[in-house]
Amino acid sequence: MICEQVLHRYEMPYFEEKKTGVVGKSGHRWIEVKNFILAEISKGGYLVDQPIPSETYISHKSAASRNTVRQALKSLEEEGIVYAIKGKGTFLARVPYSNRISKVELFGLILPDLRRSIYPSIIQGFDERLLAENFQTVVCQSGNNVDRQANVILSLLHKCIDGLAIVPSTIDPTPSYQIQMAVDNNIPVVLCHRTVKGVNVPVLYWDIEDVGAMAGRILIGHGHKHIAYYGICKYHLSETHIKGLRRVMNEAALELPDSRIIFGPDDRMPDAESKRAEILKEFLLKRNATAIFCSDDDEAERLYWEARSCGINVPDDLSIIGFGESHRLTSTKKFISSIVVNEYELGRKAAELLCEMKVDGAKSKDGLNIPLKLNIYEGASIAKI
Repeated sequence: MICEQVLHRYEMPYFEEKKTGVVGKSGHRWIEVKNFILAEISKGGYLVDQPIPSETYISHKSAASRNTVRQALKSLEEEGIVYAIKGKGTFLARVPYSNRISKVELFGLILPDLRRSIYPSIIQGFDERLLAENFQTVVCQSGNNVDRQANVILSLLHKCIDGLAIVPSTIDPTPSYQIQMAVDNNIPVVLCHRTVKGVNVPVLYWDIEDVGAMAGRILIGHGHKHIAYYGICKYHLSETHIKGLRRVMNEAALELPDSRIIFGPDDRMPDAESKRAEILKEFLLKRNATAIFCSDDDEAERLYWEARSCGINVPDDLSIIGFGESHRLTSTKKFISSIVVNEYELGRKAAELLCEMKVDGAKSKDGLNIPLKLNIYEGASIAKI
């Protein structure tokens, strides 16, 4: 297995077509224009030694000045992607994902993070399934950033991968063109955990809302009426957890007020870790709940140790339930009760689908949605009251 951090070749932000032109989220203006040109090339409509769109066209579509366009083209020329002929225009020198000479099959796996509790098991399952076929794996992380995610995908296309499994960024929605770059070049793609709007590829997922519902049923079954929720930050997954938890509590004539919903800071913020610790301590000092459902087991562990530092006993004073991977390693995680999913099996299944699609055709599994079973890890962090 080849394990890589985020691959930085191009900074390709998420673009939205608007009447005023192309709007990027980050980077200098010429970099945004450069990425727009790369996106146009990546659609596969241009052949080597064919002219690419003119400066006028690019300037109009990107709402950038001609000087900015020239700077972007100069950078692409320096990298050998295009070449210019005076008086004739700019031509495509090479397709970024040209055919690989090597006979070794190479499959990519992109994750938002390589450290968080569920991701190592995906890597293990994915890699071990491919090793059984004598194939290689390259593992990359996007840093949970859609701009970097696009960069990683394009870099893997440069490596001419034979298939791609991706857990899309959790913070911002993944634009369809990022996945479509691979699909349009007949590279098998499998999405894990969530779909990407606008693309039709196989998806391995679990019911996010049901995670919250299951946690609520367990806590209510143990007699808890004052239940809180803690999410590592506010995003789609945590909000869907809350929806399921709130539904089950309402069915039991219980309320989940906003005062008992806690979100940590965005990981991209400065001092996110210290701010997260402050938020948890503030919650523990208020003690307005007898039980709390945490968005994942890493946060459940964090809450457990923060509670101990505040002299609060788990589970006698506060019950905790988390969500995470069924293969639990640390002694604390073995103590924490949790809703679990088999991420090792998810990784193995993603690799298996890619192998099948490589043989049967990249689109042979289009529209296939495979739900994963949620289970309960009993643990010892929930008290009956």
